[in-house]
Amino acid sequence: MEQKAKFIIVGLIGVAVICLFLFIQALGSKQQLTRERDDLKAENTSLTAKTDKLTNSLREYELKIGSLNSELDRVSSEKADLDKKFELANKAREELIEKLKEKRQEQASQPVLNESKQEFTPQTNDAYWASVLKAKTDLEFQLGNVRSELKNIQLNNEQLQREKSTLELDLNNLRHEKDDLERQLDYNKKLMDSIAQELVREKNDKTQIQGSYKLIRNENSVLSRQLASLNSRKVNLERKIQELQENKDTLSRRVSEMETMLTERLTQIDVMKGRIEGVKPGLLNEEKNESVELPAIVVKPQGMIPGSQEESGAPLMGKVIAVNKENNFVIIDLGEEAGVKVGDAFRVYHLDKSIANIEAIQVRRNITACDIRKQGSQIKIGDIVR
Repeated sequence: MEQKAKFIIVGLIGVAVICLFLFIQALGSKQQLTRERDDLKAENTSLTAKTDKLTNSLREYELKIGSLNSELDRVSSEKADLDKKFELANKAREELIEKLKEKRQEQASQPVLNESKQEFTPQTNDAYWASVLKAKTDLEFQLGNVRSELKNIQLNNEQLQREKSTLELDLNNLRHEKDDLERQLDYNKKLMDSIAQELVREKNDKTQIQGSYKLIRNENSVLSRQLASLNSRKVNLERKIQELQENKDTLSRRVSEMETMLTERLTQIDVMKGRIEGVKPGLLNEEKNESVELPAIVVKPQGMIPGSQEESGAPLMGKVIAVNKENNFVIIDLGEEAGVKVGDAFRVYHLDKSIANIEAIQVRRNITACDIRKQGSQIKIGDIVR
């Protein structure tokens, strides 16, 4: 019983320690998950701010690219206009050159009429050619200006193209960064969702552990009370065992005393029987006062005197002289001299009422040990045996 109680206590202590360890581990994991969730929230906030900033810068770049595209279209239209003007100037120049060639040919083919006229023609030709040269220089100057403007426009166009390509690269990089940030944001959201689910599971596990811990505590208290009651019962049982042991010792002493008394009485009966057998019939009548007490002591219990119940065919009758409850047997005052043999069955009567069936298991000269086969009421010393 003590070992069982110790085993129960050790098991309860082990279960309590395991539950406490699981509770501490769950609490630590919950705190770690909470810190990770706060870190992810902060990182998510910073990433959101960075995404908004990149989105604003992307919009600014898109607006800038739109303005550059509009300016590039305007420059392209201006270039087309300048190309048209340059073509017109080239056409006018070619026409003037052709006109000059025609004039020279006409002047070379016409005859000189008079001197005055000759004098007047060179003057008019010089003025004319001066105006033509002036117009030519003006056209060349305009053409140079147009060419320089065209080169400037081409340079501006090339610069704008380079800026456009640079802005497109920046825009692509910003888009990639935006996509990366969005993917990272989605990953952080998924991670936060998984952490939230893990926190929910941890809370559920914590509640389950707390419930199981409460149940174990209740069971521990119940088992402690049961253990206390078992200990009290154990003490009571030990006290009762001690009392029973004392009673057993007392009964053993009484049984030994009864056996010694029985042996002494049987010895006295044998001695008295020998005396009775040695006395003559004539002396029996003279010693009438002494033989009156013999049937009560010798003849009736033993049943071996001539003219007794055995010789007349009546059943044997005796008494219970000892009862052994622990070994389930009784001792009667009938033995070999009464004709009892091993295996003979008897009935025990108490106040003319049958209370038990017994069977002879060991026969001696004047006593017999009988096993109790069936018992209705408790057999007591002095009950009749037939």
